[in-house]
Amino acid sequence: MERIARTETLMEQAYKAIKASIINNEVVPGDYLAEERIASQLGISRTPIREALKKLAFEGLVEVKKGSKARVGSVSPENAHDYLLVRERLESMAAGLASSLATEEDIKELRSICERQRESIDERNFHKFIDLDYAFHSYIAEVSKNKKLKEFIENVNSQIQRFLILTSTLSDSAIGAVEEHYRVIEAMEMNDPKRAEAEMEMHIRQVTKRIIDQKHEGEV
Repeated sequence: MERIARTETLMEQAYKAIKASIINNEVVPGDYLAEERIASQLGISRTPIREALKKLAFEGLVEVKKGSKARVGSVSPENAHDYLLVRERLESMAAGLASSLATEEDIKELRSICERQRESIDERNFHKFIDLDYAFHSYIAEVSKNKKLKEFIENVNSQIQRFLILTSTLSDSAIGAVEEHYRVIEAMEMNDPKRAEAEMEMHIRQVTKRIIDQKHEGEV
């Protein structure tokens, strides 16, 4: 983790830095997050680190038990499946709301994200693909103009992003995800909330199916 500049509150900066290291698996499930070490790495005191860890614990990314150090939480296939079921409802709602509010610039930006996803597939850069996938869904949530919905979606997707990186699940199915993204965009471009909801719901169900299928293949 890099040292951080004092432009936001120290707690928010620490939160973002630690969260990024968890999502990108610089620290892995079970690793202890020593406040002293993190404070030294980031160049700040332990107090904002402690508050950041509490926030991350609330989101399920960190486990904090009384009398012991905080550590990185785990994401099992079963947990990932539960998150995906929640995500299915949240994301379809966001797509429906966004389809009535999206501007031409919003549609252009979503298509740009998808094009960059295609490029990342050609490059076999699946960490980049997953980052862009997160950006795609977060952008739709932003367009929905519902701040709480966006917050919930980003929290759920942080967990899914970790699981995908840990398991390399996307390597054989990324192109299908991009095609599904384009169908969501087409529905939004037509200002069709019901179709946008249906396309997003189908997309998340397909993501769930791909994760389950790969889990079963690994057990053979």
